Amino acid sequence: MIRIDCQGVSTDALAQSEQIRAAADCFTRHGYAILDHVLPEDAVRGLHDEFNDRYKDYITDREPEDSLEVGDKRFMIPLHLSGNLGAPLVFANPYVIALVREVLGHDAVLEAFGAIISLVGSEAQHPHPDGPPLFGSEISALLPAHALTFALPLVEMNEVSGTTALWPGSHRWLGPKEDVPPERPVIPVGSCVLWDFRLIHSGAPNRSDRPRPMVYATYARRWYQDPVNFIKAAQQRLVFEPAFFEGIPEDMRTLFSHVRGALLPGEPFRG
Repeated sequence: MIRIDCQGVSTDALAQSEQIRAAADCFTRHGYAILDHVLPEDAVRGLHDEFNDRYKDYITDREPEDSLEVGDKRFMIPLHLSGNLGAPLVFANPYVIALVREVLGHDAVLEAFGAIISLVGSEAQHPHPDGPPLFGSEISALLPAHALTFALPLVEMNEVSGTTALWPGSHRWLGPKEDVPPERPVIPVGSCVLWDFRLIHSGAPNRSDRPRPMVYATYARRWYQDPVNFIKAAQQRLVFEPAFFEGIPEDMRTLFSHVRGALLPGEPFRG
């Protein structure tokens, strides 16, 4: 699979960088992009420790009201936009946002933020896209991306802990192709993978002796809202305190332009 190494790449003028152009081309053609070295390994290990401490009540085989079971022993849970897990370096990582804006446009928004946790012994998910086709499957396959999923594993994703199996090019399929095998990339700590909302994928089994948590974010064009994964009244797409917006860097505020009370560039904070 194609991988883009971001180690040592300056965050200045990222949109014009060879790496982001290559990642955007891979995403458009194949429906995914793997970005290596978007965060220091030690920083991600710290995020893992923070997750185990703050969200320990979710590391269990049950479905709290504000979470959603998305497979065998696999749950989608909310993450608060606070602490290091909810810091701009995670939800607005410069390498990730540069790619998001290349694919979805500069006014792309952060539609949802949370984690997927695959418990020990979890089985494979059924292959699926993250959302239904727009306007019918034939038209949808011809359109540019309208949303994408960002996944940052907090432990290495591999054949033991499990990974996310991807079917490259499936965002352009007009129907299922059951004879096409998936790719199963290894995603080291500090790296991430992004895929088109239409791409067929599947969470692999967790055969290790510890849970596999993965921070996720949905980025989308401003008019799109995920109609599938938030079906319970207690679920929240974004969880934050009102003061959260005061600390958002100005060039990241457009990510929240769809949120009531969010700050846009140049606007004063109104509370």
